[in-house]
Amino acid sequence: MSKTNQLTLLYVEDDHALREQFIRILRPKFKEIYEAVDGVEALEKYEAYSPDMMLVDINVPKIDGLEVIDLVRKDDKNIPIVILSAYSDQKKLLSAIKLGLSEYLIKPVPHKKLLTVLEDMALNYELKEKERNVILLQNDYSWKKEEKTLCYLDEIIPLTKRERIFLEFIVRQVDKIVVFSSIANLMWENEESQVAYSSLSHLLKRLKKKLPEELIENIYGEGYRITSQ
Repeated sequence: MSKTNQLTLLYVEDDHALREQFIRILRPKFKEIYEAVDGVEALEKYEAYSPDMMLVDINVPKIDGLEVIDLVRKDDKNIPIVILSAYSDQKKLLSAIKLGLSEYLIKPVPHKKLLTVLEDMALNYELKEKERNVILLQNDYSWKKEEKTLCYLDEIIPLTKRERIFLEFIVRQVDKIVVFSSIANLMWENEESQVAYSSLSHLLKRLKKKLPEELIENIYGEGYRITSQ
């Protein structure tokens, strides 16, 4: 199965005939394609649908393609973007490179070439998503954000519900000290502080039997910290 089948694409092109031609080719390859005929509509569709990938003509009206991408990059530095241009403009090409584009294609673009580029982008997108899903911790431990699991190498460490909530909370703030009060408010909201502190102590004792002691650092008088690799 094509890697693009599970992804959405925002296609920005003011040339109606070319847009319709490419959409006929691309539609079977993507989960959904959103169309925009100018830079203003492109930003509106981006805000409304949060596409996984973008294909942008450089010379669309109202707001040009480079400015559209610049505004998108302020919100999302990772979204894969291909820009299309009718000519090779060195100055614009240099500007495009600074915006972290995946590809800069000169029209006319052969259909096969475009499909290959988009498929490669989708593969890289999948790999980067997997990387972003995993937080590497000390001593060969890792936290998988989507699955909410703690692993040692490839082995999943069994956790209780409260242990999982606690680890998810402090891993979300990896390398930072998480104060006791914020943990207590999350996990024992309706309990007195002494009861919450005692409950947390018991939870940590259980975790220490499963994990190396240095993985969760107790910062005296401040809170707890888990450190990345």
